[in-house]
Amino acid sequence: MDGWITVQQVAQAMDVTLGKRSAWSIGSTVATEYQRITGSQPPKALRPKTCGWGTHCHAVYPPSWEATIRKAIQSRVAEQSKQPSLFGDTE
Repeated sequence: MDGWITVQQVAQAMDVTLGKRSAWSIGSTVATEYQRITGSQPPKALRPKTCGWGTHCHAVYPPSWEATIRKAIQSRVAEQSKQPSLFGDTE
């Protein structure tokens, strides 16, 4: 699965930093869409952790899914800008 992408990789390319909750929410949205279209869960692969040492199992998507992932990230960022947390960033 060389060349396949993760939600975090797309966010980094967009210069967007995702907190854990946002990354999980966006990942869930994209995985659900992938399953709806393909009939199966996205494959998973070990990729470097976004913070700290080691690797973590991430869902990976073919490069053709970049636009779908970007749309999900943009939607989440727009949602967060409309509804700021009462207690600051809790991610």
